[in-house]
Amino acid sequence: MKPAGIATVAAVIALAAGVAGFVIGRSSAPHRPAVRPAAAEASAARPEKPARPALAPQELDGLRKELDRQADPIERFKTATRHLEAWIESAPQDALAWLMTQEATSRRDEVIRMALAQFAETDPKGAAEWTLAHLQGADLNNTLLGIAETWASQNGREAAEWFASQPPGKIRDGAIEHLVFQWACDDPVAALAYLKDRPAAEALSPTLRRAAYAGWAKTDPQGAAAASLESSRVHGDPEQFANTLANWATMDANASSRWLKENVTRDSERLPAIVQLAEIYPHQSPAAGRAWLDSLSPAEKAAAIHPFAAAWAESDAPSAAAWLAETNPQGLAPEAGAAILHGFFSKDSDAYFKWRDSLPEGPLKTQAAQIGVAGRDD
Repeated sequence: MKPAGIATVAAVIALAAGVAGFVIGRSSAPHRPAVRPAAAEASAARPEKPARPALAPQELDGLRKELDRQADPIERFKTATRHLEAWIESAPQDALAWLMTQEATSRRDEVIRMALAQFAETDPKGAAEWTLAHLQGADLNNTLLGIAETWASQNGREAAEWFASQPPGKIRDGAIEHLVFQWACDDPVAALAYLKDRPAAEALSPTLRRAAYAGWAKTDPQGAAAASLESSRVHGDPEQFANTLANWATMDANASSRWLKENVTRDSERLPAIVQLAEIYPHQSPAAGRAWLDSLSPAEKAAAIHPFAAAWAESDAPSAAAWLAETNPQGLAPEAGAAILHGFFSKDSDAYFKWRDSLPEGPLKTQAAQIGVAGRDD
């Protein structure tokens, strides 16, 4: 993880995990090598972190005295932030304790999050313990996710064991998912071995397996897909394989769909994966997605066309509506067509009305006329 300067604006990490299935990376996949390098190569390729500035004990004492002398809280805070990177490097607990004495504002909370991110680079356990003791709600949630990611890249097993030792709950469970995903991006063999040797609570086991294979798919998609397919058969969980393939599809829907076609023949395994691909294709290439739909069997196309239409309406409703009018896709249920129409109307009602009025008489125009009637000023 590349260190970020304390003075820069940090983005809050979005909570992207849940017990229904692990989908980190589904909407914005990192650009990683298709084949994960050997561990030695990966370690050698990882750039060294630049040395951070630090404060000697007498400098720390001088900084505290300077802060105590400043009566203006704004200027005092500016002084602290100018030195905060070195302060965190030298005495993170002291710096964080001082921050907690300042007026609670969004800026202060943002600086605390950035300070904790830096703290986690050298002492993730200390940063996590401080976070649990002082933060709550969304700040606790998001900060722990960031610490879990950093810690997993340093020592995945240590991170997993510490988080697993914490009281169960949504925040703890989400952090474990996140760290398992990151750990498997870097070392899927170790992450999966840990899950096998030290399974978490039974309710979490399927979710953590999905997290591990999802992370693996970001660095070695073909290896992850093959291994997840076998694992999903052992555990009777075809949705796990579908989720792995979906994480590959966020990077390359065409390659993942070809792999599915060439390697999986059972309908019970293909259909869940096809539904996932149908939701991803419109965000990458609707044209390629349409060609892919036409390559499916009638039963597969029937399962895929509704999620495909809904996803396309979400990403580009006018284009989806044009497809609806031009091709009148066979097997598209009225509710899927309605999703496209509602999506178009909500994004640009004037354009929707013009398009609707241009339609020839028929069932589609009748359906379209039911949307937005009360809001139109004729």
